[in-house]
Amino acid sequence: MRLYYHLSLPYLTNTYLVGPAGGGDAIVIDPGAMDVQLLELVEKHRYYIRSILVTNPDPAHTGGIKTLLKIYEAAIYSGQQHQGDFPNKCVFGGETVSLHGFQIQVLSAQGFSREAVMYRIENCLFSGDAITAGMVGNVANVFSRALLVSRLKETFSRLPPETLLFPASGPPTTLELERNFNPDLSPQPQKEGRPPAF
Repeated sequence: MRLYYHLSLPYLTNTYLVGPAGGGDAIVIDPGAMDVQLLELVEKHRYYIRSILVTNPDPAHTGGIKTLLKIYEAAIYSGQQHQGDFPNKCVFGGETVSLHGFQIQVLSAQGFSREAVMYRIENCLFSGDAITAGMVGNVANVFSRALLVSRLKETFSRLPPETLLFPASGPPTTLELERNFNPDLSPQPQKEGRPPAF
């Protein structure tokens, strides 16, 4: 597997290109924009975009789909029933999808939003907005935040600590780093004589 990174303007979000060594059918994750630089990256490595994975149905992750589909014949996968005016294959946490020689595990990011999902390909986890290096994603209320933190802890406990985490914004990290240093995910020692905070 080869993984390439692209910064999508104007949203300043991360777009990822995944494909086999030597070119062929490829996957793009969260195409916030389809610009000349992303097209050059695809063409330089002799890829053809066959699949688009969306972690969150927000324009910062989907803004490039319309242009992508003018160039490539690709299927869209996301956690919602519809992706604008385009046909979409709805995926759910817990299922595995086979695309272009890759087994893609779909993981729920419930709490961030009902439609948010994460994708695991080999030892890489594409988390979208659910988590970034050192921070859990911004959510509407404390209940959603508690649900998201609980979901992330549960998911991360089942994955190898060396799993690489690629967020929608910011630098990559690892699950081990998040477990140890992310204040929402790392074990917090309780102070004596005080009840736990909720």
